[in-house]
Amino acid sequence: MLSKNSLSYPILIAGFIATTLLALSLRPTPHHAFISMTNANKVAISYVWQADISKQNCQEKLGVLDEVVLEHCPDCVIQQQLCLASLNDQQKTWLSSQALPSPSIRLHDGVVAYQAADATVALRTCQEDALVQSDFRHRLNCLPSDTLRPMLDTQHYNFWQDLAEMALLLISAGLISWFICYLILRYESLHAQYSHDHTHAGIQKFHAQATPRIGGIALFAGLLASVAIEIVFNIVNPSNNIGFAYFIIASAPVFLGGIIEDVTKNVGVAQRLLFSMVSAAIAIWLLGALINRIDIGPIDGLLLSAPMAIAFTILGISGVCHAMNIIDGYHGLSAGYASIALVALIAVAFQVNDHLVIAIGVALLGSLLGFLRWNWPHGKIFMGDGGAYLLGFSLAELAILLLYRNPSVSPWFTASLMAYPIVETLYSMFRRKVIAKTKTGLPDDQHMHQLIFSKIIRGHAKNRPEQLNHHNSRVALYIWLPAAINAAVVSLFWSNSAILMPLTLAGCVLYVLVYRKLLSLPD
Repeated sequence: MLSKNSLSYPILIAGFIATTLLALSLRPTPHHAFISMTNANKVAISYVWQADISKQNCQEKLGVLDEVVLEHCPDCVIQQQLCLASLNDQQKTWLSSQALPSPSIRLHDGVVAYQAADATVALRTCQEDALVQSDFRHRLNCLPSDTLRPMLDTQHYNFWQDLAEMALLLISAGLISWFICYLILRYESLHAQYSHDHTHAGIQKFHAQATPRIGGIALFAGLLASVAIEIVFNIVNPSNNIGFAYFIIASAPVFLGGIIEDVTKNVGVAQRLLFSMVSAAIAIWLLGALINRIDIGPIDGLLLSAPMAIAFTILGISGVCHAMNIIDGYHGLSAGYASIALVALIAVAFQVNDHLVIAIGVALLGSLLGFLRWNWPHGKIFMGDGGAYLLGFSLAELAILLLYRNPSVSPWFTASLMAYPIVETLYSMFRRKVIAKTKTGLPDDQHMHQLIFSKIIRGHAKNRPEQLNHHNSRVALYIWLPAAINAAVVSLFWSNSAILMPLTLAGCVLYVLVYRKLLSLPD
């Protein structure tokens, strides 16, 4: 039988390279739908949309769009109708937030540019189109040349249907998750020998009694149930259903890798990271989203290369998976932190009208709330590695989808949301390797949440084991509050990297200062 650490880090590196190459070979080339036409007044009207995952999807989209644009402009003549694998500089500028030298209308997933020899005629055409055209959930505005192009105001044409759909997703996922947790606890005696997390199982165990650690099953079940709801509400627009289903498929390997560890206790960190890389590669293949920018010029230049972007995306997703597992040390800590991050992601996805991110985010939030009913404050069930790695993958993939599909969203918004678990992981590696001169993967009891428990909460009661469960549940509050404040602040500036970048870096510095202060406190 393989030992828990039999998979060496060289093999992990080889696995990283293999999954990167696999994703590179399988990932379809994204294509932008593009339509160019002229009207009776000799105004050149150009439509360009955000990239679809493949050329086939783009062609299907064009088959519908040409009818829509001609309906609004019956005297127009289509000059070009293409699926573009790459954009020229002018087309890239159209999709960016930069001011344009000609009038334009921003769509929720693209832009319309107007060009004519007479600028007045182009502007008048743009203003007339803004009055007669409609865009799903948005009020259209003609933006004159050389003006800033802000995000569109949201207008809910199907408000009650959307509200009912999201409420049903939240409640259904929550109830399913709650019920699965109930079943796990109700029949605990049947699986205790496999599922229990024992109090003597390691240096990072701070609970008072053996507890089931397979709560991740409830989270995954909540997501599965949500797919059925999406199918019912989106029969007319099945792309949302397909995206949700692809997300579930991609998350399966990392979830299974964690669950196997929860049951067998014989899946090492390197092996779990490999499972997360496989999930990341599948997500790139099926959903197409990559980390293709971080708003730092030289690095963004590197990310223009598909192999570099794919490698960076796989590394980022697997890193967040591991980071969420690291902070899953006390009742409700990681589940509550993830819930706060999801609320912020959903809020921004709502503003940019990204239905897929909203639906998955709401479903996962409902699953977490159902799980938290049993996990916090009494700690009757743990999410385990299956839940933590599923949570990390979901947060990372939702963040990447939001960034990739919506260029107006700053990458530093999602970086700020996930800063705590990422910095916790990176600083722990530095602390172990550089300061303690030990292996980076060696467990210890020096994480920030553990210092909060040992230095602040336990205090004089540290020798009273009957209160261990009560003290355990209080740790989450010390993390939730600053996380909620941070999420609220960065959500106000979600499109402004100039503000978010220094805020994120300041948060990292604050983490180190607080950590060192906690370390200096007496036991």
